[in-house]
Amino acid sequence: MARSPLTVDARRRLYEEDSKWSVKAVLRIIATGAALLAMILFAVAVSYENKNFVNTDGAGDWTDGLALAPVVTSLLYNPIALALLIVVRKGRHFHPAWHLGMDLLVWALCIPAIIFSVGGGLFWYWAPAIVDRNGNIDCGFFFNEFSPECDPVAYTIGRTEIAGIVFLFFVFVLHFMLFVFACIDTHKWRRASQGGQARKSFELQYNNDSEQHAPPSYVNNSESIDPAEGVTKYV
Repeated sequence: MARSPLTVDARRRLYEEDSKWSVKAVLRIIATGAALLAMILFAVAVSYENKNFVNTDGAGDWTDGLALAPVVTSLLYNPIALALLIVVRKGRHFHPAWHLGMDLLVWALCIPAIIFSVGGGLFWYWAPAIVDRNGNIDCGFFFNEFSPECDPVAYTIGRTEIAGIVFLFFVFVLHFMLFVFACIDTHKWRRASQGGQARKSFELQYNNDSEQHAPPSYVNNSESIDPAEGVTKYV
């Protein structure tokens, strides 16, 4: 962990003055739930798509798989962050820059995950069925290939992808809010550290100046005569 010149009392004062710690805890809990649901939904979508469709590029369903990176990271880190939030309330040492870095990482991973999940979603292929003159639906017809009557699995996968993208967007927004809180906490920590260093420098300079300008010590040089020896002595 990063070292800091802050004393235990200074750290405890920062945490006690943090009126938003309960808001951060609630955001962590909501982000954990949203990440868990998004992970399940995208995992189900990938599994269904691999079983029912063949990727002609040979790369697999990487667009939905990419979304697992931010949600798994969020799911693993948020419980740790909640535990650390409880620990720092007791005055333990933990620099808020760790939250800043991890929340920024999750938030940054969400951006390409959302873009590619939306752009590569199977729901873009949805199309209504075209009925012939006899009122029948020919599933061999090209335009009916992804109709709900001819390929209901595509609609199941598409709905699962849409639900996963919604929860992924929640993770994106929540971690952006947590990133902003982490920036504020890091700024307060740095300002308190600089104030503590300035105070120590002032005290050290004051002590040095006090020693340099201290009044000289006086020695009693009064004369005294020893009557036995008749010699003048200086004391």
